[in-house]
Amino acid sequence: MTAKRVLPLLLIVALAGCGKGDDAAKGKKRPPMIVAVEPAATADYVPRLDALGTVTPLQSVAVRTRVDGQITAVLFNEGDTVRAGQPLFRLDDRAVRAQVAQNRAGLASATATAAQATADLRRSQALVAKGFVSKATIDLKQAAADTGRAGVEQARATISAGETALSYLTIRAPVSGRTGEIGYKVGATVRASDATPLITVNQLSPITVRFAVPPDGIQTLRTALAAGTVGVVASDRGSGTRLASGRLVFLDNNVDPATGGLAAKAEFDNAQGELWPGGLVGVSVPLGTPQRLVAVTEAAVQNGRDGSFVWTVGGGNKVAMTPVSIAGRAGGRAYLASGVAPGARVITDALNKLKPGDAVRVKGERKPATASA
Repeated sequence: MTAKRVLPLLLIVALAGCGKGDDAAKGKKRPPMIVAVEPAATADYVPRLDALGTVTPLQSVAVRTRVDGQITAVLFNEGDTVRAGQPLFRLDDRAVRAQVAQNRAGLASATATAAQATADLRRSQALVAKGFVSKATIDLKQAAADTGRAGVEQARATISAGETALSYLTIRAPVSGRTGEIGYKVGATVRASDATPLITVNQLSPITVRFAVPPDGIQTLRTALAAGTVGVVASDRGSGTRLASGRLVFLDNNVDPATGGLAAKAEFDNAQGELWPGGLVGVSVPLGTPQRLVAVTEAAVQNGRDGSFVWTVGGGNKVAMTPVSIAGRAGGRAYLASGVAPGARVITDALNKLKPGDAVRVKGERKPATASA
């Protein structure tokens, strides 16, 4: 046999060998994937609105002086809780007090003058009938008595103005609440035109939390508020710890055109100071009665082209893609209105590696349990 005939025969044998190897590789089965499984459990689910809220004082008052003067006393400490009407600052009042004393002396003089004029009028009126006093004299005496009475009223008004000015020199808390940082110390001269307030008082009890209602929750919340009191729960944004319970007190009359949301406020008693002005808290508003639904780990729910689904393990440990309808989410769990029955084995990891019909091995499978949310 010549070399020209041997070479083609070798190539044919080699190609045949490669074909057999590929067929063997194609026929080789992939080993079952090891997955974690959680049994679907029934749980109580309350439809609710969850939002992020900002704690806002019911009243926040920047206290300023109405008159110019020098601070002679600060009657509280920074951070104190004060009551409405409590003295906070005292300004130098010596000049105003002297003026008030002078005005009171003027009232005494005007009162004496008026009394004298009234007595003269009475005496003259008694002499008219006897012809000792003319009608013109009576008119003059009457005018003098009227002038005396007007002088008394003027003196009283002057005293009232002075006492009002004196009251401005003791600056009092306009509302009950907690004080912030003091803007001026003893000895400082303050003016009514100062931009910096003497102190800011924030009312902490009760207190409000402002939050936004998303577009899909506006009508439901309006209906609930029209039906009666709507409870609101405030919780720590990080840990989820419940901080306080309150009630919905306000829904804005206009939807924000930029977001489609609606501003709302909830009021909390806050007697123990659980909520602090400016803080961010989680807000939860129940919107219905509890429903008994199937609950699964929220991470197990996937979004597909045709909607939400979960991977379940069926007979022979084969994987199936099961469409689900989600009623709500809370506490890291998804509550399903349909799609999965209680006790179904739902896969919770390696989700992006699964295909329908895959064989799997289950690890760490837990017994069905009933939970509440």
